[in-house]
Amino acid sequence: MKKTAPLMLAILIIGVVFASACIGGSTTSQTTSSPTLTTSSSSPGTTTTQGGTSSSQQSSTTTSTTTHTGSTSTQIETSTQTSSQTTTGTETETETTTVTETTTTTSTSTPTEKAYWSHPWEYAPVEVGGEKYWITYYKYDYKIQPNQSAPVYEYIVEKSVEKTKIHVYGQDMSGNKVDLGEKEVYAYKTVVTPVKGAAMDDKITFTLWFVSNESDAFLYPWNALWAQRYLSPAVQDKNFVGMKFEYKGNAFVFMNPAPFKSGLFPYFEGDSKPFEKIDNDLSYLYMGWAATLNFGIWYDWENYNLLVPQSGTWSDNLGHSWEWSTKPDGTVEYSGISFKLVDFTWKYKGTAEGVSMAGKGKVSPYLPLLVKGDGHYNYKDPKTGNILTIYAYLKLKDLKLQKVS
Repeated sequence: MKKTAPLMLAILIIGVVFASACIGGSTTSQTTSSPTLTTSSSSPGTTTTQGGTSSSQQSSTTTSTTTHTGSTSTQIETSTQTSSQTTTGTETETETTTVTETTTTTSTSTPTEKAYWSHPWEYAPVEVGGEKYWITYYKYDYKIQPNQSAPVYEYIVEKSVEKTKIHVYGQDMSGNKVDLGEKEVYAYKTVVTPVKGAAMDDKITFTLWFVSNESDAFLYPWNALWAQRYLSPAVQDKNFVGMKFEYKGNAFVFMNPAPFKSGLFPYFEGDSKPFEKIDNDLSYLYMGWAATLNFGIWYDWENYNLLVPQSGTWSDNLGHSWEWSTKPDGTVEYSGISFKLVDFTWKYKGTAEGVSMAGKGKVSPYLPLLVKGDGHYNYKDPKTGNILTIYAYLKLKDLKLQKVS
């Protein structure tokens, strides 16, 4: 049995660095809030300093206007917040912040179907035509450019989910292997085929086992933070059962007995060294996925009927602004079921930070996964302080569905 530390530590460092990036969210799959689209300010109190007393006053006025012209409805909300601070003497300072958010919806005079992207990036049942389905397999074409001066790497990512039975093992305090028998688990299997890898020149397979559904394992081909969460001798997670890596005839297995029996240590089998050679590929598999999944605009669209053309803007007086638009555009078929598609575009600019981001693609409000995503996402390198840009491209090539019984 050999230690996994070199491989996992390298991946973990990359994951933590990227997790701290300014891309609008954490690295988990359960993000529920959208960044920067709302603002709030607290009222300062009264302070006393040597030589006099300072008083602060704040007033806030919000005006909402809705206009209807023909088939177009426009909502404009302007919030003006004024803070005045007066100090005994002759010095007066006033600061005003104005936030404007505009949404324009264009619709026809005939009733339209309504559909909201209610489960973005969540392993939830797909509901269409009055029926519910589980996704059991998906296949993506995936491209990632880790920064603006790096090459573009390409991979084919396939994920499958099934209930199966596996033998589970643990170790006692003496290091003896303990057989816990055959257990039923959810198996999340990812097969990654390099088209143009950094060092990877053959398929790699990741299989994760859980007692019950795990949305994070379904969404990511590989998550760098799994190393921190699961691959530890002290892991006591009651849902995680284990994981297996396979690459070029080499295999490494980690098993956690905690869901089935306490008092045992995790069990390792195989050699992790062959996987250290493809550390960069593993980090690239994570980076583009994390940048795309954790981008906050997906969660804001939960509140909009995506089956009508619409657009929105948001800005403040501090140099931050959003633009986005959605428009229904055709259908796509997976597993014999037709799904309506929506084209989207978005742009973000942060002048003060020197940041600009943009993206486009296709989504179906009936699916939890993007059908197509093409975006540039900025983050700050914690070592140099430089702004780096990740380019991530995902295109859903295939999807298999199983009706909920």
